[in-house]
Amino acid sequence: MSKKLIAVSLAFALAVLALFLVYNSEPMRETRLVTSLVERNLDARGGAEAWAAVSSLRLKGQMDLGQDMVVPYVLDQKRPGKMCLEFVFDGETSVQCTDGKTGWKIAPFRGRLKPEPMTEAELRETADSSDLFGLLYNHAARGIAIDVVGQEVVDGRNTVKLQLTLPRGGVRWLYLDAETALEVKLEAVRTIARKEQRVETFYYDWQPVDGLLISRHQETLTEGDPVRHSLPVEEVTVNPPIDDTRFAMPASRANAGGVSG
Repeated sequence: MSKKLIAVSLAFALAVLALFLVYNSEPMRETRLVTSLVERNLDARGGAEAWAAVSSLRLKGQMDLGQDMVVPYVLDQKRPGKMCLEFVFDGETSVQCTDGKTGWKIAPFRGRLKPEPMTEAELRETADSSDLFGLLYNHAARGIAIDVVGQEVVDGRNTVKLQLTLPRGGVRWLYLDAETALEVKLEAVRTIARKEQRVETFYYDWQPVDGLLISRHQETLTEGDPVRHSLPVEEVTVNPPIDDTRFAMPASRANAGGVSG
């Protein structure tokens, strides 16, 4: 064998070794694991094709506010990044909305009867949770970085814990069922009454709706409160017609006294 051929063979062998080492490096293994989990999650929830056909969602149900207070709510979501939540409390309608860029609210239970802009913290937290696809769908293009943290048992289920860093700087911790790849729990640190508190959301009762799989019962647990508060979803409408004006802050708005939609 000529020296030239030996050199070429050696270079090829070194290149193959280098590729092998890169492919099996810790960052690459984690990347493949994240990719696999995201794909499994999307497939479990109905598949990329089904979700690509979704432009809007409307969820209706009863919201547990604590102290035996349960109120009706409507949650509207529309691509891209639009969200509006309304719920009736003591005969008056509270509103939290974002059009994907700005946010506004009406909080009659705090004496705020007219629309007013959200604070930067409120807008950041609302925008981070407004996308109807969830946090994993098309995460790279949306600027969401995902790291595998480890494995934990949550409510008796083996889960993979992911850390998600959002474009606005917020961090979420998402727990996926190791068997089904569906969401089990989402953790976030939110500002409540000017104090940062950890909020956990648990997902149950996944049911098919128009080719999608949607959690029909959620429970939230806020740091300092030992009681979980439920958020059952009684009605799901896929692709309801929702005008963009629904999400924009009006110049003036009277309390309707009920949930619209």
